[in-house]
Amino acid sequence: MSQPSLTVTARPVKSARIAVLVAAVVAVAFVIIAVLLPHTTDGVNFTAADQVGIGGTGLLVAVGILALTRPRLHADAGGLDVRAFFGSSRHVDWDLVTAVDFPPKARFGRLVLPGDELIVLYAVQRADAERSVLVMRELRALHKLYAASRPGEG
Repeated sequence: MSQPSLTVTARPVKSARIAVLVAAVVAVAFVIIAVLLPHTTDGVNFTAADQVGIGGTGLLVAVGILALTRPRLHADAGGLDVRAFFGSSRHVDWDLVTAVDFPPKARFGRLVLPGDELIVLYAVQRADAERSVLVMRELRALHKLYAASRPGEG
């Protein structure tokens, strides 16, 4: 009987909620400032271009904050797909992973590769507490299952 295919997925939860809330507050604040800008009494003349610039800046800052919601992790028999805050997804085969680690004072889980190279798992965050513990247990089980079949190990 063959081993069922296990899949582990993760994404940040607590920090993503906070990021969405902060991004919304920043966007609304900048838009309000942009709308109220020409009504100041300090003698400076603000134009529609100034308003658009300030509103647009707020929206860009909000989008930057939303980058905190991007990290993802997907692991299965084929390896791991890891996405960080910026950039594209990175695929790592199980035969390259020497350990799945979450150091005691670290904020994120990590993969240890040969030569002590590290890949930080931004989707597995200490702030997510029990959810991160479960993900790390599942990742370690997958690592044990699929890395054990590597040649030269027993």
